[in-house]
Amino acid sequence: MKSIFSILALFSSVLLFGQNTVVVPASESIEIAYPETQNVFFDLHNTSAYELEVAIVQKVSGEKLGGFGLAAKGKTEVDLPSLAGLRITNPHESPAKLRFSVGSRQPVAEAPAEERYINFTLRNETLKSIPLIIPGVMNPNLSPVSNSGVSLKIGQEIKFRNKGRTYLLLTVDDNILEGQVLKVGEILTQRKAELGI
Repeated sequence: MKSIFSILALFSSVLLFGQNTVVVPASESIEIAYPETQNVFFDLHNTSAYELEVAIVQKVSGEKLGGFGLAAKGKTEVDLPSLAGLRITNPHESPAKLRFSVGSRQPVAEAPAEERYINFTLRNETLKSIPLIIPGVMNPNLSPVSNSGVSLKIGQEIKFRNKGRTYLLLTVDDNILEGQVLKVGEILTQRKAELGI
């Protein structure tokens, strides 16, 4: 699978905060980043009929910090850590279109030193997509039988929707081990049973 890197230079100087449309060629990736802008967030809208793979990538080391599937016609908002960008991959045999806009949030107070993040994996072991809500971070759509790596701080809530209402799925705490794989389908089934829905 090929990767196109020129998009960084193309957009970084002229399209900040505007709405843009890019074509992700078949079986290729593009990268979008604004390394000189602090507190960047992206609004993404997959206008194609194909699911796209979205990865959050550290621009200096190339390390993948997280990722999720963006469903066909799906929308989400993603906050990026410092010096990070997005890698959008189209694994299909036809080109796909992605519409996005970029913004910068107001600076927030520096996080206390005791705040701790845990790197773990959300695994959708089912044959259906599972849309989740991670407030203030992103709203990932977990593709069937897929893994999505995340780095979330202690106390971060992960939610789900059912019949128009939003419910708490889990809260990140010390019970989640570094590198652990969580079976989201199983957790979702248990949580719905607890809630009686």
